[in-house]
Amino acid sequence: MDEEGSKLALFQTDAGMTMAFGERTYFISIDDPFHNIAKKAVKRGDYVPFYVEMAKREGLGKEFRDALVSEIRKAGINLDALD
Repeated sequence: MDEEGSKLALFQTDAGMTMAFGERTYFISIDDPFHNIAKKAVKRGDYVPFYVEMAKREGLGKEFRDALVSEIRKAGINLDALD
């Protein structure tokens, strides 16, 4: 994938939000629970939730979560202490 095609693009309309990454596009309806998270993430400039949502929609949610937890533990962060 070329550099131009590997960027996250977000488009907002009255019906919801579309996220595009490479050749993949995903629509987030205003009725989708993720829509509120998406709006807050855009406002904060935090795009990680979009990559997590794309992984979930691609069926990689558990695998992605496990890899993320592994990297967090490698960084020395105790996830149990965050509760």
